[in-house]
Order: sequence, then C-alpha cells, then structure tokens
Amino acid sequence: MNRPEQILVEKPPSPAESDPSKGAKGFLQRFWRNLMTSGGRTSESCPDYLRITLLNLTQTTAVLVWSLFLVLILFGVLELTPGRLLIDATGLVIGVGVVAGLRMGVPVSWAVHATHAFLFLCLLGLSITRAGNPLTLTLPLIYPALAFLLLDDIRRGLAGTLLMTAGLNILLSSGYGPNLRDSAMLLDGALTITVVMLFQAAVMALYVHHRKQAITMLRVASSRLNELASHDPLTGLYNRRTFIEVLERELARRDSDGRQLAFLLFDVDRFKAYNDLHGHPQGDELLKRLAAVTTEVFSRREDVIFRLGGEEFGVVFHTQTPEQAAEMADRLLAAIEAMGEPAPAGPHPSVTVSAGLYLVAQGHDTSANRIYSYADQALYQAKEAGRARWVQASA
Repeated sequence: MNRPEQILVEKPPSPAESDPSKGAKGFLQRFWRNLMTSGGRTSESCPDYLRITLLNLTQTTAVLVWSLFLVLILFGVLELTPGRLLIDATGLVIGVGVVAGLRMGVPVSWAVHATHAFLFLCLLGLSITRAGNPLTLTLPLIYPALAFLLLDDIRRGLAGTLLMTAGLNILLSSGYGPNLRDSAMLLDGALTITVVMLFQAAVMALYVHHRKQAITMLRVASSRLNELASHDPLTGLYNRRTFIEVLERELARRDSDGRQLAFLLFDVDRFKAYNDLHGHPQGDELLKRLAAVTTEVFSRREDVIFRLGGEEFGVVFHTQTPEQAAEMADRLLAAIEAMGEPAPAGPHPSVTVSAGLYLVAQGHDTSANRIYSYADQALYQAKEAGRARWVQASA
C-alpha cells in the first residue's frame, strides 16, 4: 500500500548548513571523524568500531603527549635521562605508526597488540624511571580500562591487570618509589594500588562480558532478519527481492566469467485447479516438493533458485553452451513430471510446469527487469503452445 506523501515546510538552511564543506565546525567534525575511523575504514555498525576508534584516540593523545615531553626535554624544562628519552621517543614512533598503519589497512589485532605491549611496558617503565615522583605511581591505574577495551578479552585483560599490580607491588617492596617512612605506609600504598586495580578489572570484565553478549544477540537477530528478508518462508528459497539483487550482481560480472548467464522462469500448470481440488495446504506441500526437486537438478553452489511469487519460480545459472542450458531445462521439466503428483486438469496425468528460458549475450546491455520480462514472454508462449514445455526467449 502506498503511503501518502508528507510535505514539510522548512526554513531555508544557512550557507554553512546547506554545504557541509563550509564552516569551521563542519571541517573539524569531518577531520575528527576521519581521524577516529582511520579514513572511513570503520563505522558504528562494524564489530571493530570501538577498538579502532579507541586505538586512534589513544595513539593520537600519545603522539601529542610524547611530542610535548620531548620538546620540554629539548628546552631543558624536564630532566634528560636515558630511560625517559627512550620511552618518549618509542611512544612517539609507535603512536604515529599505529595511526598510519590503521589507515593503510594493517590488521586491527596487530595494532592492538603493539599498543597494549607498549602501554604495559611504558607504565611500568615510567614507574621505575620516575620512581621519586608519587604522581608517577598513579599512572598505571589507567591500565585496566584500556587493556580490557583494547584486547576485548576478559582473560587477557585480567592477566595483564594482575601482572601490572604485581609489578607495582614489587617496585614498592623493593625500595622504589617515593621515600616511605614506615612499613604501615608501604602496606597502605600496596593495598590501595591492588584494590583500585582489581576493582577496575572487575568493572571492565563485567562490561566486556555484557557487551559481547549484546553483540552476539544483535548478530543473531540481524542474521535472522536478513534470512527472513531474503528467503521465502514456505520453501526456503530466495525471494523476489533477492532475485533482483542476485541478477544485477551476476550481470555486473558476467563479462569476466567467460560463460553465458541464463535465467529460467517456470510455474506450475493449472495450479489453481490443483488447489481447488486438494486445498491450499496440499498445494503448499506441492510447492515445497517442487522446490526440493529444483534444488536437486540445479545443485551447483553457484546456481541460485527463487520463489518469485505464488507458483512461479526462477533459476539463475551459468552455462557453457546454449545446448547445455536447454538440457538443464529438459531435466527440470522431466524431474517435476516424474514426481508423479496427479494433475486434475492436465495437460498430462502428472503435475507439469511450463518455462521460459533466456540467455544473456556477452556484452549485451540489459537489466534484471528486462531479463525477467523476456523470460516471462517465453513462459507465456509455452503456455499458449499447450503447457508442459519450455520456450527460449529471443531478445
């Protein structure tokens, strides 16, 4: 049913709104999205969207931070030490490398492992090289959240958090860190770090677990909806909507295949009389049996069978020669008649079908609707000629 048109009266957009390429706000939005999605490599519907955007955000921030530290070291504001210089320079190289690599198509798992490994070693390394600064020991507290989100794995995130916690406690108990006055202060610091890190790990593990559950449920629902949208519920064959998509796809690549594209359209002879005599439930069973027989005849993986509506079916397949296509049409009609289902109104004692066959010429400019129309005309000619036969269409 067609929906009535809805007319909306809107105020004329401003020049900046009508042209997204104008205006500082539009430029910044495009730049930020381009940066976070690695030049359009991912989108909100992609499974790796969260990890790619997190990688880009983390490494872009790292590039700015390491660059700032190196500049401050260069101008003498920060103390120059070999360990500090090594961490800052390595962080800058890895940050630029990950951001550029993601844009060039580097696998997300590589970028994740490189980022995670440096994050772990950097936070522990800073705790060692800057042990005299109490604030430095608070930096590793950011590790659990980033580790769980980057790795997207509860066991690895928990293992990394436990290793980081153990490393920090070893540093404290070995005399590293700020000058602690007594053992009570040491114990208090160790317990604080341990509790905070494990609490973060528990929260992130819960988040990752439920996120994975939600994604799994969404994928199952999406797969089910796609199945319902593309398949006929009675026979399990592809439906008319998918027919147009498949035929257009095959037309786009037919010249590179080397074989001829063929379309066979057929329907059950005098199906209304069969339904009137036996009832619709038995008519549905006949259509399901017919779909099964067609699947046996056109059994190659590349053969695509459709229920186009009612008792009308279609097959898109490839053929080496016109004779091979004719043989396939003969085999189908014979196999359906061999089912032995009594036909109440003929033309033969058993149920038969009539068909129209159309062969798409190489390099011939055509469309899915035109191919269907040619095959439908040939099917009509087969009906006029007495049914239980097929006719090849001529364009």
